Amino acid sequence: MLRIATSQLYQQGAKAMNGGQMALAKVQQQMATGQRILANSDDPVGSARLLSLKDELGRYDQYQRNIDVASGRMSLEESTLGDAGELLQRTRELTIQANNAPLNANDRRAIAQKIRQIHSQMFSLANTKDGDGEYLFSGFQSRSQPFVLDANNQAIYQGDQGQRLVKAGPTLDVPASDSGDEVFRGALNGNGSFRVAATATNTGNGSVAVGSVTDPAAFVGHSYSIAFTSATTFDVTDTTTGTAVLSNQNYKDEGSIQFAGLQTAVSGNPAAGDTFTIQPATRQDFFKTLDDLATALETSGNTPARGAQLNQALANGLAALDQGLEHLTGVRAKVGSRLKALEEQTTVNGDFTTHLQQTINDVGGLDYAEAATRLSKETFTLQVAQQSFVRIQNLSLFNYMR
Repeated sequence: MLRIATSQLYQQGAKAMNGGQMALAKVQQQMATGQRILANSDDPVGSARLLSLKDELGRYDQYQRNIDVASGRMSLEESTLGDAGELLQRTRELTIQANNAPLNANDRRAIAQKIRQIHSQMFSLANTKDGDGEYLFSGFQSRSQPFVLDANNQAIYQGDQGQRLVKAGPTLDVPASDSGDEVFRGALNGNGSFRVAATATNTGNGSVAVGSVTDPAAFVGHSYSIAFTSATTFDVTDTTTGTAVLSNQNYKDEGSIQFAGLQTAVSGNPAAGDTFTIQPATRQDFFKTLDDLATALETSGNTPARGAQLNQALANGLAALDQGLEHLTGVRAKVGSRLKALEEQTTVNGDFTTHLQQTINDVGGLDYAEAATRLSKETFTLQVAQQSFVRIQNLSLFNYMR
């Protein structure tokens, strides 16, 4: 005959109540949090998948934070580039004014002063900081001022060529910056292919046109000199190779001079011994362009030779400004393209984040209807266990004998 001790009945009753209380508490916690999986033991497979999904969601949240920071920096850069373009355009207008109007020395100095002010404004733009106090155009050296001026008012670049990349998506890295060397020192001088100059010792009032490349296949990028052997004749020499290109050519004011795939022209009245040079275009920073224009206007004289030197400086300055404006337009286009890419990636990231959140909810989310049914069931089960315990508690041999 099987004997069941009273203590055993107590233990079983208490165990039933504890189990019912734990089950009820779990359902209540699930309903409070909206989560079906509260511990790994609830669903080991689902819990592992949920962890993976949340990790991926965290990565997409980081992508969006990266995009927000990069978009802010690039929007500021685009605005700064626009301001720089306006400064170059204003300088271009002043240069045309100085070149066309019959100005005296005081007028030219007044224009030079305005260009000096533009130089200072351009210098300030090149050293722009973002909201975090980091320089926009220092490359990787974002805590170092990118540009300083030396004793000769020449801008020295102290940054590097680094270009920050931001992770905007699983397979998308977008440059979030441009170095000051590329932005403010990346434009070519001259016409972009070659540059011209009048020798400082020229005594006539001739000047040489900026010119252009007429045959890219024949253009080899050598250096040349146009040397006047008299007021009416000139020779052209390839100074890179030391060979003669044209000899004893008759001079015609503004007449086209063509050779080696390029064309230019000399105007005015050059004197015997005057020389004009043609050299490959080189990179020239905006600060030098502005400084050269201001200096030319400040030091111009009233002699025909000095007038020719001023005209040459203004023509070369206009060419450099045009190259600078074209260069800035190209840089702004790249920045705009990157901003567009980030905008499109934001949409992609948002769509996938929504998908991840829905999947997380499907895997770990709570079915409230099913949970409400379980809540009723567990409540009833606990009540039954409690009532049973009370009855067992009142059972004893003495109660039976009474």
